[in-house]
Amino acid sequence: MLLYQLIWFLCVLGGNRGALAALPLLLMHLALTGSRAADLKMMGIMAFLGLAVDGTLQHIGFFKFTTAGFPIPLWLMVIWLGLAITPHHSLAWLQSRPVLSAVFGALGGPAAYWAGVRLGAASFQWPLLQALAFLSLLWACLWSLVMYCSMHAKVDESGKKR
Repeated sequence: MLLYQLIWFLCVLGGNRGALAALPLLLMHLALTGSRAADLKMMGIMAFLGLAVDGTLQHIGFFKFTTAGFPIPLWLMVIWLGLAITPHHSLAWLQSRPVLSAVFGALGGPAAYWAGVRLGAASFQWPLLQALAFLSLLWACLWSLVMYCSMHAKVDESGKKR
């Protein structure tokens, strides 16, 4: 979780330049981890989700980023890639706990967006309470899906699912 937090802060505070500083951290993680295949699968899943979810939210005017990017800025994509490494590592304990995963998503998702807004990386275009309530519902579902996918992405060296 510490690596993800470092990536998050680099990206939110540094924008696209911070993302370029964060990418080597992700590469270092992939070089050192024993779950490279599963992490890469999760990065693919999270890249898709990030583009779909935040790209859609930006398109409908839910929020506005201070850095341009289509469908989302580079720094935000790197945050999604950083988040992808947590299900097989620091948040692995949530994999078999769907209700707790939903609660974690309902609290953590909106908190991360709100912190990003407070730090000046974006702005909500909806009233704050409505935005946070919407994100809470969205991330309760989304994080449950992510944890479900992470259980099925884990493979051993022989290529068989665990």
